[in-house]
Amino acid sequence: MSAAEAARERPSEVGKPGAPTPLRRSDLPAVAALWNASLGAAHPLTVRALERWWASSDTDPALTFGLRLGGVLEAAALARAPRRPWSDAAVGHLSLLAVAPHARARGLGGALWDAVAASLRERGRRRLRLGADPDHLLPGVPAVAADATWRFLLARGVVPGGLEADLLVDLRLAGAARLGAHPTLRLVDDDRRAAVAFVQRCFPGRWADEAARWADAGVALLTLQEDGAVLAFAATFRPDDTVLGPSLIWAAALPGPVGGLGPLGVDPALRGRGLGLRIVAEGLAWQRARGARDVVLDWTSLSTFYGRLGARVWRVYQRGEAELGQA
Repeated sequence: MSAAEAARERPSEVGKPGAPTPLRRSDLPAVAALWNASLGAAHPLTVRALERWWASSDTDPALTFGLRLGGVLEAAALARAPRRPWSDAAVGHLSLLAVAPHARARGLGGALWDAVAASLRERGRRRLRLGADPDHLLPGVPAVAADATWRFLLARGVVPGGLEADLLVDLRLAGAARLGAHPTLRLVDDDRRAAVAFVQRCFPGRWADEAARWADAGVALLTLQEDGAVLAFAATFRPDDTVLGPSLIWAAALPGPVGGLGPLGVDPALRGRGLGLRIVAEGLAWQRARGARDVVLDWTSLSTFYGRLGARVWRVYQRGEAELGQA
């Protein structure tokens, strides 16, 4: 039996863990395994998704923490202190925290929380938000998390917030988003410059930043155009894109092939014309034509709106935030 196997067989003999230490990129498969030991059935975390998080310009390895018992990574936390122009300079994010099931009730999660909180305070952050960071993994705490997760968070001052959802459209079903042709509207999937300009004008901030990055990576940004003017846009993702789209982070839970749709939006001055439903329907048809069986629309509270085109709630999250105080 190896030392690692012995540690897992006899965790009580290993002793107390040392202080949290920064993770390395080479630790990402072990981090995925920690997460998947508890939530992998509903939210299977892939190394590719963690690589996406790690490669983000907002990732600082000094804000990643691991605890080892007997040389084996038994707990991990990923945190961020974003500095993008649109992000809140008072807010830090806990992107992920995972403890091996057999190593719980030994203070590992609390030690990681304390390390994250202290490091964020040192960077001037006064509030800690659960997920919802740039290039996020999660918009909040998965609803399937055990009750013990919320007991842990509430004991540390987290205030639960609103619900967000990932929606799923099964394109094989008759109710999945089919609208008749429109005489003047045209879907364009190869004019990234026009798409980025539209998002920068109508949705400055996070969406504009993300759209520009996705365009640079070759992601298809759909636009709904009329007489050459852009009326609406939708980001759409495929598994073979060079970047992993946010709507495909948990796609391993589906048999595939899976596509992603969103964010998407309509020129605020043109709302009320049915353009929102139109761009969603066109985006779903675009995915269907490329072989997608399911399409995920991630991080939304508009389930009633998207439900008109066959979207159902697939995954639910609850937001949360805690005060950190001063360093």
